Amino acid sequence: MSPKEKSLEEVLQESKDIHTWAISSLDGIPFPVNKRLLISIAAFDVVLDHFTGITALIEKRVYGAAFALARPLFETFVRAVWLKDCGTDQDLLAFERDEFSRSCGQSLKEIEQLESFRSGALSNLKKQAWSAMSSYTHGGFQQIARRVNGKTIDPNYSNEEIIEVLRLSQAFALMSFIQIVLVANRRDLEKLAIQRLYEAGLFLKQSE
Repeated sequence: MSPKEKSLEEVLQESKDIHTWAISSLDGIPFPVNKRLLISIAAFDVVLDHFTGITALIEKRVYGAAFALARPLFETFVRAVWLKDCGTDQDLLAFERDEFSRSCGQSLKEIEQLESFRSGALSNLKKQAWSAMSSYTHGGFQQIARRVNGKTIDPNYSNEEIIEVLRLSQAFALMSFIQIVLVANRRDLEKLAIQRLYEAGLFLKQSE
């Protein structure tokens, strides 16, 4: 069965399965005692937290709050990669003072110079979805309009839209998992996560 043929219930179950697998796989893994790596791993763990939140909220049919987490999910992943592989020691100190000044777009330009992200898939996703993600997060029209159903105020999100958010969160959860286990030099877990990305058709595609 292709990803497009799966029902909302099936995709939701996949999210729950990924959550269970990722958390159990990370349990007890030792990491290097290095401030930069520990901070970036913590940031990737926040992405996993957002993924868990999206999954739980959709299971409870709290769709507005789930959709609002799509932008911080994406933005935190970008920031985590930048902190891990691009930022200077001075940048790290500024971040510790909560004085992070780079925009998401600026960070993307830098991380897409890295071999792992040269496809441009992340900037393509930002170009396509940033406006909608921001609207959902900040109570814009995209979010408010989906509270109106005819002449009543009632959540009105299509299954296709909900599945899209679930699959987006799955992709960033698995990519964050990969970044974490690479720090721990667990290539076995990296391969398993990549296999899950392939099997679920979750690899972000570069624009043509």
